[in-house]
Amino acid sequence: MAIKKNLALLAAVAAGALALSACSASSAPSEESADGARTVTIVTSNDAPFSYLDDSTNELTGIDGEILNAIAEDLNWNVEVIVTDFATMPQTVLSKKADFIADGLYVTDKRKETLAFSDTWYYQGEGMLVPANSTLKNRDEAKGMNIGVMTGTTHLEIAQSLSDDAQIKQYDSQANLLQAVANGQVDAAFTDQAVVAWSLVQNPNDKVKLVTPYDPYFPGTIAAAFRQDAESDELREQLNEALAKLKSTPKYLEILEKYGLGQDNVAE
Repeated sequence: MAIKKNLALLAAVAAGALALSACSASSAPSEESADGARTVTIVTSNDAPFSYLDDSTNELTGIDGEILNAIAEDLNWNVEVIVTDFATMPQTVLSKKADFIADGLYVTDKRKETLAFSDTWYYQGEGMLVPANSTLKNRDEAKGMNIGVMTGTTHLEIAQSLSDDAQIKQYDSQANLLQAVANGQVDAAFTDQAVVAWSLVQNPNDKVKLVTPYDPYFPGTIAAAFRQDAESDELREQLNEALAKLKSTPKYLEILEKYGLGQDNVAE
């Protein structure tokens, strides 16, 4: 299932590469500088809240972005960023223009055929959004009720498992879906958890809430994706070691919570 990937895609930035450090933007992937720092190049679709360049600072941020920044600090990596559309991210890695993908990417069997994934960064599926005064505690309790989803998303399958067509309402934007919940037009809505959580961090709305804890219908495992070769295996092993260290610190959960996620999303 694709999450968040129907969002608008951004054009390549600075001819496809932007330095986030003092190192040269022409550095090849996985180069080591004279001071021993390693330059790694990642690719992202610049998609908030997962991995994107801050408009004011041009620094990499987001859930995956901040996790990567912490890993890079631990490993003495200089990180360069290539921005492209989501569909071309795997080819950017496979053609050796970037070392790996860091952009809210689901681990799937299909992707495993050509890419090698790191250990899990975090878990992320759909979220269940309800009016602030709702007593609903889980998905099953919404059976037979009015359900809202965004048009064209796989969340329609969840709605169809709970209600008949007459009770399902589809909306053309996240904003309209949230408003429908706030106005009581639907009893519950299902949408991408990280996107709606980040939306509520940016624009708090005391008329709606995310159900938590919540067991997603479409659970997702998020990880970085590398080429399947010896050089990438070595880089991936380094990243996994630093990721394990990060997970053992309070900073890991702090990053998740900054973007509206929480204990449900923690990967051991």
